[in-house]
Amino acid sequence: MIPTPMRAGFPVVLDPDEAADLTHLLDLIEDWLSRADDDARADLADYLDGAGNGPLAAAGLIATLQQTALVLHRRLKQANR
Repeated sequence: MIPTPMRAGFPVVLDPDEAADLTHLLDLIEDWLSRADDDARADLADYLDGAGNGPLAAAGLIATLQQTALVLHRRLKQANR
């Protein structure tokens, strides 16, 4: 588990190469999860099934990865203008 910063609102600054690498990683993970077969998705749902909402949590994770990657893509594009 990645520790949270000590202060709320503490910014984390990435250089453009690091942000591009992170965006690429998120794209790969989202793409893999989106294309995963039913057994892999069921395993992910089981893993995330803390409150009995595993399939919903898995779908939410995929959507969050997709949205985060899109936001990073947009911000990188704006920063490179």
